[in-house]
Amino acid sequence: MIDDNISTIELGLELNKVYQEDCLIGMRKIRDKSIDMILCDLPYGTTQNKWDSVIPLDKLWKEYHRIIKDNGAIVLTSQGVFTAKLILSNEKYFKYKIVWEKSKSTNFLNAKKQPLRKHEDICVFYKKQPTYNPQMGIGKAYNKGVRKNQLTGSYGDFKPTEVKSNGERYPNDMVYFKTAESEGKVYHPTQKPIELGRYLIRTYTNEGDTVLDNTCGSGSFLVSAILENRNFIGFEKNENVNLFKNREVNYIEVCEQRIEEAYKKMGYDMELKKVSGE
Repeated sequence: MIDDNISTIELGLELNKVYQEDCLIGMRKIRDKSIDMILCDLPYGTTQNKWDSVIPLDKLWKEYHRIIKDNGAIVLTSQGVFTAKLILSNEKYFKYKIVWEKSKSTNFLNAKKQPLRKHEDICVFYKKQPTYNPQMGIGKAYNKGVRKNQLTGSYGDFKPTEVKSNGERYPNDMVYFKTAESEGKVYHPTQKPIELGRYLIRTYTNEGDTVLDNTCGSGSFLVSAILENRNFIGFEKNENVNLFKNREVNYIEVCEQRIEEAYKKMGYDMELKKVSGE
């Protein structure tokens, strides 16, 4: 058990930085129950690439369980068979799945054999009810009055309630976001859109909370955290640097560049923003 009185900087970690390290090693330096949200695009294991190798889920959950707050959310993107494996790896914590409908389809090589793929899954896990800020949609306002069949119900009689709406709509379990190339330069073959990350971070955290992305790739979710005024910690092994369009990419440098650009966009001085857990 790590002493809660020890600061992250004494443990070798600072907030708002990305670390070139295997996440299973790096997460050991994070204090118990200090993370408000884990938002991560884990390797799915759907390709033959070494960088897409699935992290041992038992070891991953051991660290996740230790570092996440009791009311923290663990939000993991997934697809296909990996979704099933991910859910079954922790049925106790799994609560529900959100479907991300993408603006572009994939799997064109198999278009004559099976449907194109136009969605990915977002699996939500937690110990206890986490922060939940529903991102309201906009619809048509209405007032339907009081329905007769609402005066009694399966659970007994209840007071009449006027059925009306000012036009706001609660979110359902399907969201639509354009893919990463719609936002600008793409650095990674599985890069997620910043706007998707912002939506999820707004939903499951409050300003000033800390978000962990333990396989941060090109840093999209870290940028999302900055733009929503959250702290972050990122880990990236940065091993197979020739993994995108046969050209060498240093993902630590990419992350640092994108982080700096995000802070400038928010009006922060980079030197002032390098803080340590206060």
